[in-house]
Amino acid sequence: SSLSSSRYLCAGPPTQLSRVVTTMAMVSQPVMAPPLALERPPPGLERPCVASSRVSSHGLPLDALRSESTGSSVSTSAKDMHPKSAPSSRDHSLLGGSPVWLSQDSAGSLALAIDEPAYIRLGECLSPVNTSVGDALSETSLSSHSERSVLEDPWRHSQDPAGSRRVQDALDEASDEAREAALKEFHGRAVKAMCDPHANHVLQKCISIMAPTSLQFMVDELLERDGLATAVARHRYGGRIVQHLLKRCSASQVSGLAEALMQETVALACHSFGNFPVQHLLQFGTEEQRHRLAQTIVSNAETICRSKVGAGVVAAALEHASSEDKLLIAQAVLLEPGLLVELAQCRHGHSAVLRMLQMLDGQDSLQAHMGLAMGIATLRASRYGRVVAKHLEEKTLHVTVQ
Repeated sequence: SSLSSSRYLCAGPPTQLSRVVTTMAMVSQPVMAPPLALERPPPGLERPCVASSRVSSHGLPLDALRSESTGSSVSTSAKDMHPKSAPSSRDHSLLGGSPVWLSQDSAGSLALAIDEPAYIRLGECLSPVNTSVGDALSETSLSSHSERSVLEDPWRHSQDPAGSRRVQDALDEASDEAREAALKEFHGRAVKAMCDPHANHVLQKCISIMAPTSLQFMVDELLERDGLATAVARHRYGGRIVQHLLKRCSASQVSGLAEALMQETVALACHSFGNFPVQHLLQFGTEEQRHRLAQTIVSNAETICRSKVGAGVVAAALEHASSEDKLLIAQAVLLEPGLLVELAQCRHGHSAVLRMLQMLDGQDSLQAHMGLAMGIATLRASRYGRVVAKHLEEKTLHVTVQ
């Protein structure tokens, strides 16, 4: 294995050296690699560690080593330290367990010194490591360390695309205790995170994998100020969080949030992003909440139906509301001339019209079919209207055959 980052090795006074051993990287198959960049570590970070290096007994005879009696020394230049120029030998020894360090003399030569620490740069900080080939940090341990460090400050990492993805991945692998601790970093910042293009995905991940009781602070922060909940519901990213809270949390948890949304049902139903929380409330709300929303739609049928996005709210009401409320909505649409044809041309409105035709009967059904037949040319010219026009033609043919 190899250590890929730049290495920073300590240097010290020559007087502290007991002996000097010139070293080369001896491997049976030389590997092309750039020379090590050597310099002193920052003051205060010289923590000792155990390091070892391989030297060749044939390439560097022991009688060339520095001795205390003669004071002579042998050093190797930086060029000679390159693995490419190292002599090949299968007979090499290991100086294991001895603290070693590289120093640089005035002539620019490199030497291996004994009894000093070695350092390697990992990320943005210097840390002592064992430089033995077999003791290099594994990718798994580095990955685990990265996940832990990300969850120690999830708010900061969540505000950029790459960091947001790392936090989400770390949350998937983390324990319940670690998730709870990470989520606490968003307390007091929930609304800001909801409206952040990257952090909102982290909150969505928390909502999907954590217990609803742990999400209460999000609901509480939405209700801290009047109008804040509806403002977030209309936000491009914040609206997603509101939808997930309505879906994931219990009715008692989001009762205040639902009440705030129902106070502005019409405005939200006609908003490009706000209509989705209303649809979720129709789908996951209580029976009483669905009924109140349906009554609002009946009272404001023309305004909501003439809005392209409001047609989706009408379709959701016709799917999830009670049978009585569905009928009242269909009858309210029929009261407005031309509204049924206009609704049939919308992306979500045409499915609502088909539902109305199935539930209406008697005079109401006849009125609906006649109104659509009068606008058949307009329906055929519309992408979604053609679906309704085809339904009318098939039904007319069926009646004729009978």
